[in-house]
Formats: sequence, structure tokens, C-alpha cells
Amino acid sequence: MKHLIKFLKSLGFHYLMISFEKIKMAKKCVICGKGPATGNNVSHAHNKTRKRWLPNIQKIHVTKSNGNKQSMRVCTSCIRSGKAVVA
Repeated sequence: MKHLIKFLKSLGFHYLMISFEKIKMAKKCVICGKGPATGNNVSHAHNKTRKRWLPNIQKIHVTKSNGNKQSMRVCTSCIRSGKAVVA
């Protein structure tokens, strides 16, 4: 992916960079910053394989103070605690 982006920049296709940036999506809560946790799966025989635990991120619509609606990616613990109010 990096080579493709570098190649497109060298050709002068800067407008395509915006669409590539939209494709990338962080699995991170915008309120609390909770992101993926890493560790090992350990079997009964103590074989270790790498594992990622992803937060439960939901896309919700939030009403701002000026009345506009905005979509945000928020974890469910922030929704339950009331830090993010669904519109």
C-alpha cells in the first residue's frame, strides 16, 4: 500500500490520496481513546500465538450543541456511561 501511494504521488495524483485516507479507519474510540489490545493466546500445551482484542466500536450520530449531527466512532462503554449521547 505504501508503494502504491508513493507511486501515485510521484505521478501527481494527489486527489487520489484523499480517497485512500478515507479507506483507512482506526479501531479507536474518539472519546476515551480505547484501542486494540494485544497479547497471546495460550493453549493447554502452552503454545503461544499472537492475538488482538478489538474494542466494540459503534458508529453513532451525535447532535452537537449548534444542532448539527455528526457521526462518530465510539466504544459501547462510552455509550453506556453517557459520555456519548445517541441522537
